[in-house]
Amino acid sequence: MHSRREELARAIGDDAVLFSCEGVAEQVIVDKLVTKHLTFIDQDRIITDPYNDDVWSTRDRSGESLARDFLTQDYGRDVTILCIQDQLGHRTLLRQPYAEHARTINVTTHPEIEMLIVCREDKLDEYNSWKSHHRGAKNSKLKPSLFCKEELGRDDRNFRNIKKYPFLNQYWDDADTLVRALELYREMTSAKKQGDDFLLADLLNI
Repeated sequence: MHSRREELARAIGDDAVLFSCEGVAEQVIVDKLVTKHLTFIDQDRIITDPYNDDVWSTRDRSGESLARDFLTQDYGRDVTILCIQDQLGHRTLLRQPYAEHARTINVTTHPEIEMLIVCREDKLDEYNSWKSHHRGAKNSKLKPSLFCKEELGRDDRNFRNIKKYPFLNQYWDDADTLVRALELYREMTSAKKQGDDFLLADLLNI
């Protein structure tokens, strides 16, 4: 087992787990990981939407809304909230008394979740070259999502829809390609820059 995955597994222990996702892409990937049994977390420990048991995550982000919507219930065990987000080091704070029985752990997708598409398409060198060429351009954010839309979208218009559920749900449906993309992202991510945050690949059960 990968050492960071061991560390994450120890941190979660036998807690119930709630996935708090920054956006649609994060939700799609979490859903694929859970429904395809790719994580080391048993499904019966994952907290689902209280109104829809088929939804494996929430878009709630603030500690207040997470506590209100999920932490007033008794799950028979403590709760770990996995915050899937691109902002490194950001902590979702829980107030008392919820903080006594729940914790938050960051799972980073820095600089953006679309970096996984760059990895899957084997376009990392092209992405870095594109960033270097455009560096300093006025109002240029140089995000992976922009690269996918502008560069990959030239040959395949579907990549212009990288923020939309239908495209993402189909694109990430194959378990093998999803796992490879997560592992490639882990290989290219600096452990020093990652800090105390974990990666989506650290959730894998392989």
